[in-house]
Amino acid sequence: MNKCKGENISINETLLRLVQPYSNTLLEQMKQTLIESPNTRIVHVWNGYHLNDVEIFKLCEQCKLDLVIEELEFPDINHAAMYVCKYQLRRLDLSIEYKKYLIGQQYFFEHAISSAAKPNNPQCSIAEKIASELFIAAGTVRKYGQYAMAMNVIFDQDMVFAKSILSGKARLSHENTIELSRLRPEEIKAVAKASMEEKVEHITLSYIRNEVKWSHIQSRRPISRRERSEEKARNKAQIRQMPEYDPDAEVNSLCLTIDSWISSMQRVKNSESFPNITKVANLRLMKKLSVLEHTINTIQELLVERTSYNG
Repeated sequence: MNKCKGENISINETLLRLVQPYSNTLLEQMKQTLIESPNTRIVHVWNGYHLNDVEIFKLCEQCKLDLVIEELEFPDINHAAMYVCKYQLRRLDLSIEYKKYLIGQQYFFEHAISSAAKPNNPQCSIAEKIASELFIAAGTVRKYGQYAMAMNVIFDQDMVFAKSILSGKARLSHENTIELSRLRPEEIKAVAKASMEEKVEHITLSYIRNEVKWSHIQSRRPISRRERSEEKARNKAQIRQMPEYDPDAEVNSLCLTIDSWISSMQRVKNSESFPNITKVANLRLMKKLSVLEHTINTIQELLVERTSYNG
């Protein structure tokens, strides 16, 4: 652990994304603590970058308080990010969405670290390790990994919008977050700008599609506010909108479900009660697994045929 000067500290965007913004109430409490307790004025950094303590640093500068800057030693940014993830996950004020994002990010950082040390270490073992630490299912860890990937795409286009989603100010379902991340960069920016200007609290799939459509129209010719309002009113009056065709939608959904099945089956296999199940339950499970195995084999044969044909 080394000391460094405050003027040498920078912001790293990868690390900054991992820190949930503090509420005004918590910032005021933090400020009072820093004023009253000099031993709390410690800012940890890595390689000249802020880790968790940006707000402590800002408050100390604002109040002209002396502080200690300690530089922690990590092999690379993946280890530094892991430290931030684990630290942030201990916060009592952490939102549900930010918790999901941090777990997903931890999954990928651990995989990057593990791949460098053990190239053949499977992702499933990493998911199970994190799951056991956090008392959740391994399938949930992998699902949060997908969520984190989607949020990083949104972060790349608008950090303020991304943090409003993770903080719960703008509500967006898991599925709609994935859908939003699949849009083109300019479309994500259009949705972000419109939702923040209009202070939309719940961003639905229909809202996303309407804003994407309007962004395309506006790129061709100027649109008056009246035209925009009238078009939005017509869209809201529609009882049902047909979704855009996505050939991979059902397969992507099935892949998520299979991860959950694997996790559930492993949990049953490892449970203390499994060796003592009744004969009826034993036969029922064997029958279901046989049906599942037959279905899997059928789909695999179709996939192999398609691969051979496309090759």
